[in-house]
Amino acid sequence: MSEYSRSNATFVNYAISLGIVVGILLVMAFVVSTRSGERIPTVDYRPDIDVLREAADYPVTVPSEDLPAQGWTPTSSTLDTSGPVEWSVGYATAADSHARFVQSDADPDGFVAEQVRDAEEVGTVAVGGREWDHHESDDWGALVLYEEDVTLVVAGSADVDELARLAEGLETDDDGDDASEEPEDD
Repeated sequence: MSEYSRSNATFVNYAISLGIVVGILLVMAFVVSTRSGERIPTVDYRPDIDVLREAADYPVTVPSEDLPAQGWTPTSSTLDTSGPVEWSVGYATAADSHARFVQSDADPDGFVAEQVRDAEEVGTVAVGGREWDHHESDDWGALVLYEEDVTLVVAGSADVDELARLAEGLETDDDGDDASEEPEDD
């Protein structure tokens, strides 16, 4: 008589299936554990600032050099000088969220609508002695400051306190020139 039993075959199939599932879980756990030490890529946005200062017809606003020391990591920088001058710098925030600062001399209504996405204006927030318009939605927030020749927007998935911290960390050139440059000797 044959030693084959239907109950033995079912048990073997269950054991093989369980082994495959356990193997997949171990691989997933290994991948997650190796990625936990992942570093956020950073960018140097200072070259864009130099070009922006040459191209912009308005006083340039830049993030403070102190932000990285406070846990803010610059992750992107985009400069467009082909039409209205627009510069954007993105950050991974100290609280593991995302925020960006954008400035442009484009038409304020269209520019702001694009930057705040579908967030509704909910009031104002005082930052650095100036009133910024506050826009909020379920997953996006923005602070908007209308200047004479430029519009500034701080926006992202970060909460309003972090957005205000980024807005507070902005510095505007007095005359559009870099005050830290040394005068040339003749």
